[in-house]
Amino acid sequence: MSTNSKSANNRYLKLHHDTWVYCRRVPKDLKHLYPNKTNITISLKTSSVKAARIKRDKLNGELAAQLQGAYSPDRMQFKQYLEQVKPYVGALQANDSAIDFDDVLPRNDIAKAAFRQEVYGDNQHAYSYTLLEGLNSLLGRSSNATPDTVSKLRNATERFLLFLKARDIPLREIHKKQVVEYVDYLGQEYAHGTITAHLSRLKSVWVHAYKLGEIDQKISPFCDHDLSKYRGEGTQQKQLFSKHQLQQILRECPENIKNVVRLGLFTGARLNEICNAHEELIDGVRCMVIKKSKTASGVRVVPLPPQVDDITLPLCIETKTTGRAFSRFKVERITDDKTRSFHSLRVHYTTAAQRAKVEEFETATLVGHKAGQTMSYGYYAKSDVKKLLESATVIANQVEREWLVD
Repeated sequence: MSTNSKSANNRYLKLHHDTWVYCRRVPKDLKHLYPNKTNITISLKTSSVKAARIKRDKLNGELAAQLQGAYSPDRMQFKQYLEQVKPYVGALQANDSAIDFDDVLPRNDIAKAAFRQEVYGDNQHAYSYTLLEGLNSLLGRSSNATPDTVSKLRNATERFLLFLKARDIPLREIHKKQVVEYVDYLGQEYAHGTITAHLSRLKSVWVHAYKLGEIDQKISPFCDHDLSKYRGEGTQQKQLFSKHQLQQILRECPENIKNVVRLGLFTGARLNEICNAHEELIDGVRCMVIKKSKTASGVRVVPLPPQVDDITLPLCIETKTTGRAFSRFKVERITDDKTRSFHSLRVHYTTAAQRAKVEEFETATLVGHKAGQTMSYGYYAKSDVKKLLESATVIANQVEREWLVD
């Protein structure tokens, strides 16, 4: 193989001591994602050139995806003009200034807008802060965001821009009427819950931009939409499994998800809560500690009843993979009824609590519903744990009597 061929195969790769390093100039349209950097340099942590090439190709693919979502060329040009004019703002504002516009910027509409914003504070123009900028800023500051959350935020943004047939759009140019039309568009394919989720993610980008002072309007055009006509089968309340179905689930579900199912049934916890939970011994009581939940009330400590004494946390499994595995099993072996799902196990638990006449406040505490009391109840004092264990055990015993004992 020739030297030139080898060089072409190793593009963007450098060997540093015994380790391959990815080194590439920051693409012009991605400079906003790599402030104060001219090169992207990443250790590939391998001495194998074949492994390095595979990792290099993956990084190139990620950059290509970023380039597809890069801001509009006009916005990029506007930001460059802003940087050009900033050093001269004081002089340009002075009455006896020796320099003027033509000494700093070229004569075009984008440059004029940048000049007016920096010198006169006029930000009413077509090149203002964009949806993609808001998204990238939000993701850059959300260090605890899961890959699933990042993917959903990007998907919601890309889908909205695709509907607008735009590469990007200034946030101030997004109007309520556009979003109403977008909701109607989504309603042709999706149910109420999915539409709500998409709007919520877009709203989070808007709120983030407002908090940064990039936009002046606090109320988002993604808020307060009438979605009542999209309520249908997809939003029906989850139903209980029959006694036979529940027994079959516990008996036949795949081994790799059996513990998740049992925890769902005997603690009432949500799937994502179980997959991310760990355990602690609090005041002598073994507890499931849930630090990530869909609501603030969902962050809680759940004493574990005897029915799950053999299960050790954390389970070290991924939520989406586990959910799909349960859904496939349920459809193939139990029922294709969409109102019966993993969440139905939570319905069994709360139904058992009601039938066992457990105090409603304690049930709410265990399942992570808003209890409507003072904030101190959300941070379970050690003296509360033993009483919660009593209630958790009563509920778990009721589950067994209702559905698992013939």
